Amino acid sequence: MLRPFAYALVICISVLYAARIIAAEDTDEPAPACPAPTLQQTDWRSVEIPSIGVRLKMPKRYAEKRWAVTIGNPIVATYQAGHLESFTLEVLPSTESLEQQKIGLQSDYQGYTECREVISGHHAAIQSFRGGGVIILGDLKFPPFAVDAVFELAPGRTLRFDGSTATRAAQEDLLAIIRTLQFTP
Repeated sequence: MLRPFAYALVICISVLYAARIIAAEDTDEPAPACPAPTLQQTDWRSVEIPSIGVRLKMPKRYAEKRWAVTIGNPIVATYQAGHLESFTLEVLPSTESLEQQKIGLQSDYQGYTECREVISGHHAAIQSFRGGGVIILGDLKFPPFAVDAVFELAPGRTLRFDGSTATRAAQEDLLAIIRTLQFTP
């Protein structure tokens, strides 16, 4: 019986240690939307998402999340690394400009920055900030590091990228993932 108790104790200590590391991030400013962060990506994996028509690179810790229930026929893919890091790509119909489609600036957003960029031949509006919810880890509560972007795909179609993490380093990963997008036919 000591072995299961010791295992449970190690898990509790690990969670508390991780919470302290993440708590240190509580006061960090978000990474700027531009310029793109310079990250080592040689150990990242390449993923093709035919339903969306993109190929991208991401850290190996990310895995596709399968939804148990979907409504309608969304063109969407979600990837997550643990419970505190995730991003979603979704193709949406739209007749609005990129300016009209980006996330509206809210009063609780901290360190908000945005920029325009052309990625793989497609115009994009990229936004970076802290806010848009709260992460709760025991007694700790803090705003997530968020990345949102919209891409012009074709007339009447937009690609939306929504990502959220608990740390600035993971937010920089999301900002780098966006820049790896390649649009496939």
